[in-house]
Amino acid sequence: MATHMQRVDDPEGNTPTEKAPTTTVGTDGIDRHADSYHPTRWQSNVTIVSCYIANFSDGFQNSLANPTNVIFKKLLGSGGYSSDMKTRISNSLIIGAILGVVVLGYTSDMFSRRSGLLFTSGLVAIATLLSTLALQVHPSQKMLWYFVVVRGIAGFGVGGEYPPSAAAGIEESDGVMRAYRGPLYVSFTTLMATLASPILQIVYLICLVASNNNLTITFHAIYGIATVLPVIIIVLRMFMVDSTLFHNSNFTKQRRPFRLYVLLARRYWCRILTTSLAFFLYDFINFPNSIMSSTIIASLVKDNDIRKTAIWQVVLAVLPVPGVMIGAWLTNAIGRRNTGILGFAGYMVLGFIIGGTYSKLSKNIAAFVVLYGLLQAFGHMGPGATIGLISTESFPTAMRGMGYGIATAFGRTGAAVGTECFTPLQEAAGSSSTFYLAGGVAVVGILVYCLLPESSRLDLAQEDRELEEFLADQGYAMEKAT
Repeated sequence: MATHMQRVDDPEGNTPTEKAPTTTVGTDGIDRHADSYHPTRWQSNVTIVSCYIANFSDGFQNSLANPTNVIFKKLLGSGGYSSDMKTRISNSLIIGAILGVVVLGYTSDMFSRRSGLLFTSGLVAIATLLSTLALQVHPSQKMLWYFVVVRGIAGFGVGGEYPPSAAAGIEESDGVMRAYRGPLYVSFTTLMATLASPILQIVYLICLVASNNNLTITFHAIYGIATVLPVIIIVLRMFMVDSTLFHNSNFTKQRRPFRLYVLLARRYWCRILTTSLAFFLYDFINFPNSIMSSTIIASLVKDNDIRKTAIWQVVLAVLPVPGVMIGAWLTNAIGRRNTGILGFAGYMVLGFIIGGTYSKLSKNIAAFVVLYGLLQAFGHMGPGATIGLISTESFPTAMRGMGYGIATAFGRTGAAVGTECFTPLQEAAGSSSTFYLAGGVAVVGILVYCLLPESSRLDLAQEDRELEEFLADQGYAMEKAT
C-alpha cells in the first residue's frame, strides 16, 4: 500500500500542514495509512451544515406546488387554471430535476462537488426570483407558461443539487461519524426536506392571516423566502472543500474512453437497476400524493375556506416528520433494507384502508387527515429515509454522483409519470382509486427492496480500493490527484 503524508491543522489557523506518514488500525482490524489530504473540522462542519440548509431549501421548493395550486385556482378560477396546466406546473419542476440530477451527477464526479453545488444553488436562487415575479406577467395564460419555464429552471437547480450534496454529505459523515453515517445522512436529507413542508404551510397560513387573505402578497412572501434560502447556501459553500474520499478516489484526471463507462456499468449494473427501480416506485406514489394533497383537502373543506384548508395542510405536513425520525433510528437498528420494507408495508396497508373507506372518511376530515398523514409517515420512514441513503452508499466515491444521479433521475421520472397518472385517475375513478394504486405499487416496492444491498455493511474506502483494483486489472489505473 502506498505511503501518504497526513495533513494537520496549524495551531494558529486552519491552514493544513504535513507531518510524517502514520498508520492506523480501523475498528474492522484493517491497517490503514492516514490520508495526506484531510479537510479541517471547520470545513467538514460547513459541508454538513450546508447540506442541512440545502435539503431544507429543496424541500421548500418541492412543497411550493401545494399553495401555488390553491392560489392560482383562486385567482384564475377553474376555467383559467385547468387541471392540465396544474399538471404542467407540477411536472416542470420534476422534469427540470431529472435533467439536473443526470448532468450534475456526472459533472460532480468528473470535476468537483463544490463547484457543482455552487452552480446549482445560484441557479435555484435566480430561477426562484423569476418565479416570484410571475404575477406581474399578463394575461393569465402567458403568466402560467412563463411560470412553467422558470419553475423548470429552478427544478434543474434543485435536481442538480441532489447528487453532489448527497455524495459530499455521506463522505463527510463517514469521516466525522462513521458508525452513525446513516442516521446523520437521513437527518440532513429526508428529515430536512420533510420538515420544510410544515414550515412552509405555517408561513403560508401566517401570510394569509396577516394579509387578510391577500393571495398576491402571500405568493410573493413564500417565493421571496424560497429565494433567500439558496443565497445563504451559496455563502456557506464558498468555505467548503471536497472530501478526503473524493480527493483520494476520483476521475478528475482519468482518461475516460467509452469503454471505461462500459466497465463501470458491467460491475455495478445490478445496484444501478435495483436502486433506480426502488426510487421510481417510491416517487411514483409519494410525489403526486404529496403535491395533490392540497387539492384533495380543499375539496373536503366546507365552503372551500382557504384558511381552513391551510390549517389542515399544516397538520398533514407535520405528521410525516416523526416517521422520518423513526426511520433514521431504524437504519442502524434493523438495517437500511428492512427499514424500507417496513415502510412500504405500512404504505400498502394504509393505502388500501383509505381507498376502501374513502366515502366515509371524506365526511370526517379529521379522520381522513390523520390516516393520510400516517400513510405519508410510513412512506417517509421507510423508502423515503433509506432509498437515497442506499443509492449513495452503494457506489464507490469516483462514481457516487453518477450512480446516485441515475437512481434519482428514475425516481423523478416516476414522480412525473405518477403526477400524469394521478390527476386523470382521480377525475375518472375518484380519489379513492389513487390510494388503491398507491397500495398496489407499495407491494411491488417491497419485492424490489428485497433485492437491494444492505449498504450499512459497506466500507466506503474499501469499495474505492476494490474499484481501483478492478480498473487497474482492465488497464485503467486511476490517476491520483496531487
